[in-house]
Parts: sequence; C-alpha cells; structure tokens
Amino acid sequence: MKMKFRFSIVTLLVVIFACGSALASATFSYTEDVQKVVLDNGLTLLFKENPAFDIIAVGLLSGVGSVQDPVGLEGITYLTQRNLLSGTTNRTAQEIVIELESLGAQLQTSASYDYSAIFLQSTPGSFGASFDVFMDLLNNPIFPEQEFERERYLSQAILASLTDDPMNAIVLGYLELFYGEHPYKLSPYGSTVGLTMISRDDAVNWHTYLYQPEQIVVSVVGNFKTEELLPLLQESFADWKNGYTDSPRPREQVEFVYPSEDREMVINLPTEAAFLIMGYPAPASFDEDSAAMAVINGILGEGMSSRLFTEIRDKRGLAYTAMSQYDERLGPSNLLIFLATHPQNVEQAKDQVLIELKRFADEGLTAEEIAHIATQKRGMYLIQNETNLSQALMLAMTELTGWGYEWVDDYMSFFDEVTPDDIKEAAQKYFQNYTEVLIIP
Repeated sequence: MKMKFRFSIVTLLVVIFACGSALASATFSYTEDVQKVVLDNGLTLLFKENPAFDIIAVGLLSGVGSVQDPVGLEGITYLTQRNLLSGTTNRTAQEIVIELESLGAQLQTSASYDYSAIFLQSTPGSFGASFDVFMDLLNNPIFPEQEFERERYLSQAILASLTDDPMNAIVLGYLELFYGEHPYKLSPYGSTVGLTMISRDDAVNWHTYLYQPEQIVVSVVGNFKTEELLPLLQESFADWKNGYTDSPRPREQVEFVYPSEDREMVINLPTEAAFLIMGYPAPASFDEDSAAMAVINGILGEGMSSRLFTEIRDKRGLAYTAMSQYDERLGPSNLLIFLATHPQNVEQAKDQVLIELKRFADEGLTAEEIAHIATQKRGMYLIQNETNLSQALMLAMTELTGWGYEWVDDYMSFFDEVTPDDIKEAAQKYFQNYTEVLIIP
C-alpha cells in the first residue's frame, strides 16, 4: 500500500500485512461471510469461502516476532522459521520440496518484527495432501544439525550483505539511532552476535514458544466448504498445548520513549552521492492518529506527485530521489524522509524538508486533498488484497492483534473521519524532534 524502500531490510511480512492505510467503499465487505471458531486451547480458526478462485490459501500467524527474541539471541525467530523447511521425522528437506512441487502447492515461512507466519496455497484437489505436509512441518520438525548450520550461514550472509549497499547501511544506522535499546533497532534477521550464539536446541525450544495455540490464528480463504474443512482443522490443532516453560526466555518488553531532542549521525563512505534520512515519531498501526499520519505521508512523499518529489526534485533540482515512508508497526513507529542528493545540496534539501513538514502543522490539508489520498489508497487496497492468500493473512493479522477480523471492514471507512484539523494536530504532535543519519563521502 505505502511505497516501501526497496531495501533488503524491508521484507518478509511487511508488504503482505500492510493493510492499515487503505479505504474501500462502504458497500464492500471482506468479512461478511467469515466464520470464526475458537478451539478449547485458545487457537482461533477463520474460514472464508471464496469459490471465485480455484485456490485454497491457509495463513497461520503467530503473535511472536523478532521483538521477542531473547537478548543475545537476536535472530532466533527468523532462524527457527527458516529451519521449519529443513526436514521432519517423516520427510527430508529435499522430499518436502519434491512433494510440494508434485502437488502444485506453494508453502513458505516468514518472520517479521511483530509476527511469524507459515502459509500454504494449493488447489482444492491437492489440498489434503498439501495440508499434510503443512502440519508435518509444524508438528515434527527435527532441525537437522547440518541443515541448521547451513541456514545459520545463509542468515549471517544476508545480514552482512545489508551493509554493502549505502541505502541499507543508512536504514540500519537510522533504526539503531532512533530506537536505542528497543529491539525495533534491529532487522528481523537479528544481530551478528545473536546468529552466532543461537544453538540448534535453542531453536527447537523456541519453536515450542512460537506455536503455542493461544497466540495462533489460522485463516483459510478459498474454494472449499467450511463444514467439510472444519473437522480437519479441529483435529489437526486440538492437541496443541500452551504453557512454555523452557529456555530461552522471551525478551522482556522494553519501554520506548520518543527522543526529546534532534539527533544527528554522519557516516563517511566512498560514495559520489549523499544519502539522508530524517525520521520523526509516528503513531503505531492501530493508534487513533494513524489515519491522519497515513494521509500526511501520502501527500508528503508517496509517488512522483508528492510534495517532496515536486518541491525538492522537480522544482529545485536538489535531489535525485525524495520520498517518505510511514513505517507502520504494532509498537512505536516512525515517519522517515529519504533523500539521495549531491553532497553540496544536503543542507538546502534538508531545509526544504523542514519547510514542507511545517506546512502540515501550520496549514493542515484541505478536505479535497484528504479525499484524494483516500481514493488512492482505496484502489490500492482492493488491488493488493484481491488474492485468497492476501485476504487470509489480512484477516488473521487483524484477529491476532485483538481488534478482531471485523476491523478489516471497519477500517475501510477509516479516512472518512480525518479532518483538516486532525492533520494539523498530528503534525504538531509528532514533528517536533528528528533523528537524522547522513551518508556522505
């Protein structure tokens, strides 16, 4: 929905779950036919029949993400998820791949800051056999030592490669400076030390923590009959247990206080261009101010018609690229501005950014400008959530947060409540102190 940096760090569930900035028509409903069942162990099942597409999509979401990674074992959630595909008591890694390919099914695992997921897509005819593989991965992973070490090496290589590109390096530097001791400062890949210290036994135990049923939502969308599929899922998940008591223990929640002063960091790298990030505090994804912030971001830096692109790049020629991103998260969030420019233009470009931000606080936006962004996001929302898989994950995510899957449709009119005064108030509230990271030769 929102323009995302094309950096390796912004991957995983971010695009799939970015449903929080959109509006659809009042008559359209994603959730009208959803059926919800809660098992005795607390695991939630959601079913939405959609015979228009001859695909069944299953999204299993856990409320455990990298923010819970234990101190010193950063990356354990990501590494555990990666190793679910490494083999089970019934299948080797190669046999898993061969069987899924022969069934014409797709199965992936993922981990992000606030969630972990495993999702499956198959045709109705192959669903039974595909779902058997799905459950085998969840119930019987063996984390073979050789495969575990291979995945550790690959994860370390991915993490190391992030700093090879100046744009990745500036994002990593910005997150660390902005978030301080909060685990959001790291990418979900973890830390160099953490990936080195995680043992196979740690991952085995963490798998148990990840998949406690009380923090799991399973959403199924596609061409099926609920009365036929429900018994299979009830039987499959009924024996899952709560009550994780092993080690490692999840990280304790860290209180985050937004910075009360401007902060700046300069990184010298052998580049011809300069790269600048200026970030500000922003409301979390489900905060009452999030709609206003999404509108601000849409006007400020989304697309070639945005104010940053028009005023800084087109009119003044002060940057090669000028954009903003509202980084929606369940916890403390931020809005960042990214510029790529010539080193001699950095200060002028920065001054113009500050001018554009001040306009929101002083002038707000007109009702017409707000409506324009709402229309834009409505269309993108519908387009990006037209597949069974995207709908399954969207329903599961909103249910998992505690807002309930019905919130998906409630939020479709979210921007109807945004007023010009809301824009001014949000800008005045959040655009006080910035965190700046500059890469320059």
